[in-house]
Amino acid sequence: MFEKVLIANRGEIAIRIASTARRMGLAVAGVCSDADRGAPHVQAIGEVVRLGPAPARESYLAIDRVVDAARRSGCDAVHPGYGFLSENAAFADALQRAGIAFIGPSAQVLREFGDKAAAKRIAAQAGVPTIPGADGASADAAQVRERVHAVGFPALLKAAAGGGGKGIRVLHDESRMADEIAAAMREGASAFGDPSLLVERYLPRGRHVEVQILGDGRGHVLHLWERECSLQRRHQKVIEEAPALPLPPGLRAQLLQAAVALGRSVRYRALGTVEFLVAGERFYFLEVNPRLQVEHPVTEAITGLDLVELQIRAAAGEPLTLAQDAVRCDGHAIEARLYAEDPEHGFVPATGIVQRLRWPALAGVRIDSGVARGSVVTPHYDPMLAKLVAHSADRPQALLRLREALAATGVAGVATNLAFVRRLLRAAEVADAVPDTGTIDALAQRSAPTGAPTGAPTGAPTGAPAGWRAAAGHIAAAWALQRTRRDDPALPASSWAALTHWRLGAAGGIGRPLQPQYALHTAAGTQPVTVGTDRDDPLRCRVQIGPAEHDVEMQAHGEDWRVVVDGTLHALSIGGGEDLDAAIWLSDGLHTETVRLRPALARDRSRGAHAGAALPAPLTGKVLEVRVRDGESVAAGQVLVVLESMKMELRVSAPHAGVARGIEAAAGAMVERGAVLVRVEPVDDVALDGVAAE
Repeated sequence: MFEKVLIANRGEIAIRIASTARRMGLAVAGVCSDADRGAPHVQAIGEVVRLGPAPARESYLAIDRVVDAARRSGCDAVHPGYGFLSENAAFADALQRAGIAFIGPSAQVLREFGDKAAAKRIAAQAGVPTIPGADGASADAAQVRERVHAVGFPALLKAAAGGGGKGIRVLHDESRMADEIAAAMREGASAFGDPSLLVERYLPRGRHVEVQILGDGRGHVLHLWERECSLQRRHQKVIEEAPALPLPPGLRAQLLQAAVALGRSVRYRALGTVEFLVAGERFYFLEVNPRLQVEHPVTEAITGLDLVELQIRAAAGEPLTLAQDAVRCDGHAIEARLYAEDPEHGFVPATGIVQRLRWPALAGVRIDSGVARGSVVTPHYDPMLAKLVAHSADRPQALLRLREALAATGVAGVATNLAFVRRLLRAAEVADAVPDTGTIDALAQRSAPTGAPTGAPTGAPTGAPAGWRAAAGHIAAAWALQRTRRDDPALPASSWAALTHWRLGAAGGIGRPLQPQYALHTAAGTQPVTVGTDRDDPLRCRVQIGPAEHDVEMQAHGEDWRVVVDGTLHALSIGGGEDLDAAIWLSDGLHTETVRLRPALARDRSRGAHAGAALPAPLTGKVLEVRVRDGESVAAGQVLVVLESMKMELRVSAPHAGVARGIEAAAGAMVERGAVLVRVEPVDDVALDGVAAE
């Protein structure tokens, strides 16, 4: 057995691995990037080696730095967790040369299963049905296009070295093929260091069912039952369950047997997952994930086994003594992934600081989290904040327990999918039926209004904020005014006194300024904000943003605020805006809205800076491409800027035809959410300026 294990990962999985390793009597060390120096996993592990700057390529994906960290900390084994280097054969080779064990399969098996094309050939040789598609993977865009034509539409592009839903695109026709191929290649290169793509026939509305296997490298392979992972969004799992929901007669046994046969065919040594697509009464091989899965807790719940311990023992060369008939399947477990993302704006990844955090304390509920109060959610890594797992005697009871856990969960400061997951688990298509891989998209599209906000990802479902969130900008403006009023000496001094022509309490009720005090920056552009206050009640304001006007009353209540909007009371946490030019966050624990207000006098008053639609960055991330030049004519819907955040690409498009002006985005630069990328002057405005439109 090993003596000391380096955990080459971050977040919740690093904390979870450390817990089992210590219980086994093993010493542990960890790693971190500059962005993670104060992260919870650093505190939990204790001994941590700095790898480098925040970008994963310069830290968690830097093989030489991770191997050196293992040497420096005196570790004789490395556990890669999931993602990052967990399926990297070159990493396993480098560790072997250094005399350090890799807790996972051999480098050869990683090469075979890490290449989806090779894995598909191995599955076919083992007698496992595979999805029709082109043979082999390619990093040549022209060749990929040829293979798409050969396979036919709809076609599925898959990053050959991918996993976790990254580098996957569905092509329904020719219209966006070139862009989608390029985007899938970029995601594959960014997340896995390999742009190669596999092309397969796309089979819509199937079920994603996977089988957990364990082997000792001696030909002994057994299954630890199966999981249902059909509830996905953008090919990334959101809800996982064990065991799978009802399957056609005999199909469950076939799936289990196929997974074990595949493992035996390569004398598999490690923990792994064989994934299948179930379509009607048939099933097809998808891929093998030769590592620990994100959703492993649901399997641990029904089997009572510690999968990390089994994984470590297999890597240490211990024979597998567990018999297949001793692997129980007790009850039902469901896991929900909590992501930092904004469902009301196309599920774009969200960044920020976790200002408040509340977890449930319920029997039968497990929380695996990598964040704490004060944690910074950056654009550099996966947006998953936590996993909530409920286990009970059967599915209805497990579902009820998970709903109760989610109802007791609260996150403030960063947008999350918490409300979305709560609604999802109450939908009849989920609670009372057998969902498929298209269920989430169908539900989201059904509830989405017509049209999507400017900058939303292509095809992403959107929703309209309701309740207090519809007046978030008005509340933020009233809150900002309360914090900066000069008529209260207890409040800090402010620059608002320099503003002219407005009154704090005119006779006859609410006094209104003659000039806007703020500028509100949103994905729809920039709007002036005016705030008036009541002469007799300085906590009461009337706020106007564009045509929308609301009465807002603010009263501090401990750390929180009691806010009355048009007569309706809301209990909110509000913060941020320390420099009067930063984002203000508002949250009720379920939803978080971020508002960017700036002093009106700080705006550039030149006509050119404000003509047309200002397109702010809808998320914090890196600019991958700027596809337009200053003064160039653009068409409505034309992609102007491509951003990347948390390994996801986002295209910002022109809201109308016109001419691009004031381009502030630059390829390779990091941008904050709300930062203006480009402005599009309408054709009529261009003509007035004497500029001919093309």
